[in-house]
Amino acid sequence: MRKIVERSVFMCTEMVLDIADLIIIQKGYPKPSTYRDAIYKLGEFKIIPEDFAYNFVYIAGLRNFLAHDYLKETVPTLEEFLSRKLADLDKFIEMIEKLQ
Repeated sequence: MRKIVERSVFMCTEMVLDIADLIIIQKGYPKPSTYRDAIYKLGEFKIIPEDFAYNFVYIAGLRNFLAHDYLKETVPTLEEFLSRKLADLDKFIEMIEKLQ
């Protein structure tokens, strides 16, 4: 079960970051150099509220943690994300849907 949740959360983070990159490129802005930069740029370019981008940048760190720190215990991080931060994904999706 842990591996399924871990992989699902990882895929969500990847999709968010891919969407961020694609929107930035589609709008003609320079491609971000890092995952964190992609989220910051969404706020900087007023694609999403800057304060939300500043708080949502943790999504890049979560992605990196799940991708690279596979020897560490992930359960506490996953539990925190699912209990406290999952709603941020809904907010992000709502903001992106309004762009269309």
